[in-house]
Amino acid sequence: MLKLSLAAIAALSIAAPAMADDWDFVLINNSGKAIKTVEIAPTGTTTWQPNKVDPDFKKEDATVKPGARMTVHFDKGAGCKYDVKLNFADSSSGVWTGINVCDNSYVTVKYSAAGAPTFTAN
Repeated sequence: MLKLSLAAIAALSIAAPAMADDWDFVLINNSGKAIKTVEIAPTGTTTWQPNKVDPDFKKEDATVKPGARMTVHFDKGAGCKYDVKLNFADSSSGVWTGINVCDNSYVTVKYSAAGAPTFTAN
């Protein structure tokens, strides 16, 4: 009986797909615009994945106002550097590149005086 149970466990673990790590960080919106949606992709790729929002907490008109914070949830791949794409309520968007999500729990996004996307992370 024990052999059967161990064999069944081994078969299940082999058949199970590899699971990505759930990862998150706090995004602080200092962009001056209300954020409608957030997407994230490994730096240098265009494989954008949406922020994983619990459907129970989704609101039809939910935006992240300037100065507000939100938690970004995503499946972390092999690397630590990610690009963050913000889609704003005014239908514009911006991309912040090369954010190290392994070493930083808080990411503040903003625009420079020249209008370039910049961030600070800690």
